Amino acid sequence: MPSAACSNPKGIASSSPGLRGTSYPGITVGTSATLNGLRQGGLTIGEIAGANFLPEVQIALVRTCHDMTSRQEIFSAWAPDASLWSRWAKPVLFAHLDSALSQIPVRESAADLNWAPPPAEKAAFVLDLPGSEGVLNGIALATMGYRPVPLYNAIPLPYGQRLLDPLSNVSVAAVDLLPILSALRTGAAPLAQLNLPADAPPAFLLDANRRGTRKMIPDEFDNRSVSFTTDFPSGTFLYAQGIRQIILLQKATLEPQADLAHTLRRWQDAGLALRRARLDVAEPAQPFEIPKPLWYRAMFQRALAGLGLRRARGGGFGAWVPNSSAGG
Repeated sequence: MPSAACSNPKGIASSSPGLRGTSYPGITVGTSATLNGLRQGGLTIGEIAGANFLPEVQIALVRTCHDMTSRQEIFSAWAPDASLWSRWAKPVLFAHLDSALSQIPVRESAADLNWAPPPAEKAAFVLDLPGSEGVLNGIALATMGYRPVPLYNAIPLPYGQRLLDPLSNVSVAAVDLLPILSALRTGAAPLAQLNLPADAPPAFLLDANRRGTRKMIPDEFDNRSVSFTTDFPSGTFLYAQGIRQIILLQKATLEPQADLAHTLRRWQDAGLALRRARLDVAEPAQPFEIPKPLWYRAMFQRALAGLGLRRARGGGFGAWVPNSSAGG
């Protein structure tokens, strides 16, 4: 039976179809083990209380949690059909919401983003933040009228695998995507509750940890990833929608990552003004210009950017590093 905390009065099926616009198959949502015991899909009120959202977002989550029981519904909350920006939302990570680990409570909190311009000024955000912080601050911007657009393009460590290597105590996966996965699930209901207009300006969400920090070795799960210029709307399209400035929000640095620099430079060439700010510094966003990155607009730049990364079979990035004795 469905959780008493998140009941299912609308009769939503206990199995979900493949995610809209992808090749991912549907999967039955069964009773799963969590930190708070066994239950079928959804979050308990205790977990919701543990999540550190803004009070108004937390209340909305409690009121509407029963509506978010399938992967398709959660993805639709983040990429509704009516939204102008949904075509760019990446479904890759949402396909793994059946994992019990996607229901671990979110502990991080959003920053104070009251300095953000009102949506009427038609700015677009790029949140290149680590882990769940991109999702949480995306929801914070949503309460101000922005549409968060998740661009996470890697898959998590397969469910049931050890998170740490028992000998080295090092993470088996190159990038820990479970906090992001949990935040996407937890944030779906309050986001849907906001009923954002179809043309709400976008806030694109990236994981600042996407490129990893170490060289991968056999029997590790390599889910490092990069962003491409094609992951974003063109500068021409943004300009046609009235967008005139891009605000890059990062943490611990102001310099954009090498992969994102190509997109920012293209937007700059299209006449969009660039501004940047740090999440951990209480200062307003400042204008900046970005020089031409290496291999800018080269035909093989995309291939170079993805060199050495491992593609997942169903799309996105993520695969085991084979042992040399196994070939490949």
